[in-house]
Amino acid sequence: MTATTDKQVTGTQAIDRACDLLVRVMTSEEPMTLTELVSATGLAKGTTSRILNALERSGLLGRNPFGGFEAGPILNNFAIQGGAYAALIESMNSAMENVAHITHETVSLAVPGRHGIDSIAQVEGSYLLGSRNWVGESVPSHCSAAGKVLLAFGVVSLGETLTSLTSESITDLPTLERQLRQVRERGYAVIRNELEPGLVAVAVPIAGPNGKVIAAMSVTAPTDRIKETDEARIAAVMTREVAQSYKPEHEGAA
Repeated sequence: MTATTDKQVTGTQAIDRACDLLVRVMTSEEPMTLTELVSATGLAKGTTSRILNALERSGLLGRNPFGGFEAGPILNNFAIQGGAYAALIESMNSAMENVAHITHETVSLAVPGRHGIDSIAQVEGSYLLGSRNWVGESVPSHCSAAGKVLLAFGVVSLGETLTSLTSESITDLPTLERQLRQVRERGYAVIRNELEPGLVAVAVPIAGPNGKVIAAMSVTAPTDRIKETDEARIAAVMTREVAQSYKPEHEGAA
C-alpha cells in the first residue's frame, strides 16, 4: 500500500513533503532522528528516508555522529554569508584579542562548514612569523584542532574517508575516536603537524545559551613555539576568556 501511495505522489506533493521535513529539522532545538520525523509527519519510513537522503546529498541537511538530522553545510554557509554569525564574532572579538595579547599567537574562530570547518574570524599575534590567514578557508575536521572540538561535541560529522594532508594526519577511525573522547574529558583539542607540517593548534569549544557547542576558538603557531607543556595553559586561557566574553547574542548564531 505504501509503495502504491509513493508512486502516486505528484511533484508538488514531493516538494511539500521535503519542505515540511526541512522545516521540522530546522525549527527543532535538537537534531531529529528518522524515527522521530516519521512519527511527526505520518509519512512512510521509506518515503521519509528517501527525502532526507536527498536533502542530505544536496547539503541542505546533515547528520550528527549519533544519526540525528540537523542543518547541513549549504544552510550553514548561507547563514555565515548572511551574517548569522555576526553576533558570535562580535561577542568573541574581545576574547580573541585578549588571547592573542596573552599568547602572542594567532587566534581563530571556526564554525561547521560544507567541507569540514570554516574559519570566520581571526586576530593576529605579535610575532613576525605567525600563522597565515585562515578566514574563508575550509579544512577537514579531523585534521584541525577546532574541527576535533566540533566533532567531539557532535556539531559536525566525519566524511566517508579520513583524508591525509600530512604524514601525521590521523586516518585511523579508532585512533580518532579515542582522541575525541579525550577532547570531551579535558575540554580542548590539539593538533601537531596534522594539517600542515610545522603547525600546532590548540582549540576549545564555544557554547550557546542552551549549552550546546556552536563554534570553536583556536590558537595556532609554529610547533617550536608551543610545546606540549604549554597546551593546557593556552587552553585554560581561551576557556577563561570565552567565559568572560560570553553574551546572549550567541543565540542567533546557532
